[in-house]
Parts: sequence; C-alpha cells; structure tokens
Amino acid sequence: MPFSELIAQDRAVSSLRSALRRGALHHAYLFGGPEGVGKATAARLLAQAANCEAPAPEGGHRDDPCGACGPCRKIARGVHPDVLVLQEERVMAKAGRWDPKGGRSPSKDIVVDQVRDVVDRRLALKRFEGRRRFVVLDPADAMNPQAQNALLKTLEEPPDDTTLVLVASSPDALLPTIRSRCLRVPFAPLPAAAVAARLEAEGRPAGEARLAAALAGGSLARALALDAETLAAERDAVLAAAALDAADAGAWLAFARDHGDDREAAAELCALLAVWLRDVLAAHAGSADLALGDLAEATRRTAAALSPAEILRRREEVQKTAAALRQNAAPTLALERLLIAWFHGRG
Repeated sequence: MPFSELIAQDRAVSSLRSALRRGALHHAYLFGGPEGVGKATAARLLAQAANCEAPAPEGGHRDDPCGACGPCRKIARGVHPDVLVLQEERVMAKAGRWDPKGGRSPSKDIVVDQVRDVVDRRLALKRFEGRRRFVVLDPADAMNPQAQNALLKTLEEPPDDTTLVLVASSPDALLPTIRSRCLRVPFAPLPAAAVAARLEAEGRPAGEARLAAALAGGSLARALALDAETLAAERDAVLAAAALDAADAGAWLAFARDHGDDREAAAELCALLAVWLRDVLAAHAGSADLALGDLAEATRRTAAALSPAEILRRREEVQKTAAALRQNAAPTLALERLLIAWFHGRG
C-alpha cells in the first residue's frame, strides 16, 4: 500500500516523503489528528518505506514501500523485530504481548513498566535486521504521566537509526516536554465526500455511504464501522425529528425517551441532525446539492416551513446538545432540552 492510498492527507504525506527521499527522518514524530484518518497507517508505511528492500532511485531513497519484500511483509503482519508497537496495557495483555507486573489487572493506560521494558530495554539492544528501527506508540495519548516522563530520556537521547512515532487523537493532552521533542505532523479530518467515495468503492450503496460519511465526522475508520442497521435507525430518527409537531409536547418527550437511552446513539443523532439542518439551509437557498440526498423530501418540506434564522438557531441548539453530551449530560434530559429549545424559541 503506497502513501497515495491515504485519503486527503497530502500535506502530511508530502512531508514524510520528502524526509524519506532525503534520507533524513526525524528521531521522533507526533502524528496528531482525529481518530480513523490514517495516522497509524502512515506510521506503518513510514516504517516500511524506511526498511524496504526494493531498489531505490539512483542516488536517492525510496519514498514509498513496495509492500512485497520481506521487511514490508513482516511490518504489515506486525512481526518485524525492529518495529515495535506499544499500545494500552490491556490491549497488549489481551493479545498475549505483555504481562502486567505483580499479577495486577491490566490498565487502560500505557504504563511506565511498558515504556521501560518494551522501549528502553529493546532499544538498548542492537538492531536485528532492519536499516532503521521504529517504535510506534498508538495511542500515545494513552500514556499516563509516569510513562510519559519515562519516555523523555529516549526522546532526548535517541539511539542512532531509530525513529519514534507517537500517534495521538488528542496530542495536546501529552506533556509539553513530550510535544516539544517531537516533530509534529498534523492529520486533518477527512472530507465527507472522500469518505463516501471510499465506502462506495468498497461496495456500500451510495445513500448509505453518504449517511455513514456524514455520521463519521471525518473518520474513515468510524464510517467503516457503521453498519446498515445503525444507519437506518439514525435515518429514521432524523425523519421522526423532522415530523415532530410544535404543539405536541408529549411527542417531544417520547422522542427523547426513545433516543436517549444510549449516550453514543444520542451523540450520533446530534451529529446527523447538524448535517441535516445544514442541508435544510442549503435547500432553503435553492441548492439541490444535499449531503443526505435520500432525506431530500423531508429536507425540502422543513426548508419551506422555517426561516433561515430559525434553521440556524435550531442547528446551534443541536451543537450545544452535542457539547453537553460530551460533558456527560444525561442523554434523555439533553434531548428533552434540545426539543424544548427548538419549539419554544420558534421564529
């Protein structure tokens, strides 16, 4: 898989390819950006390209892995002895790649023992077979403060021919001392159209692909994980919200009860309502280019009934509700407040 297979990450890919061509990889990178946009894949491709045995251009270095040589295949399978991947303790323990010290239950964090044993101890040894050794910490923002402090010495004095890649969806949660010792490579949220196109290429129906892309918030991984049943339920929820009667408070409360029993589902509903209301505003302006084309009838009906100011106000209330859910608001109460705000401020 070449770097070009990463969707809409041209800026990040360009900087990595340039470093590979010059043979000047940094000793530590921080790949920061939303989940599911290609950061971990880019870390693997970087390790493959740096260790690829396929012929390089004369006088230069490869900036893409071949994917077929021995090192490329080993890295893809996760068995290359010079490419170490450090994950949360419970993930590594479940996979049989780590035993927590003292027989304790594995942590949801990356802990200091892992850094000392998997990183420090292994990096003190000579390379086994690769041209360049890699340590990938994914997710690096799962390191607790003690683990981050333990990693500092390696970041300050890295062994020769070694690159550490810290993969983080919340890079600013890392200690400033960690961030300052890494070259930051930003990864952007993926455009919904690009996510939908990838899903369609993998056989998803066009309407389902657009709906999944709208719900995924720029994450291909999240879009791939959304199954048809979940998408149908979210679509039906938007149609139900569009059909609510401003005079029927009982229907509002029933809607909130029906869709507020699960925080994640309520958050996904808010995400989709925000996209749908953006479509409503576009339809009000006469645009036929709707992100959720299969909801076009309900979208145009709502656009005809509301003013642009009211559409924007309702969308703002949806965004406030989404923020409240992220702050652990009770889902049913949050949806109740949303609908009360919708209909009590109607203009």
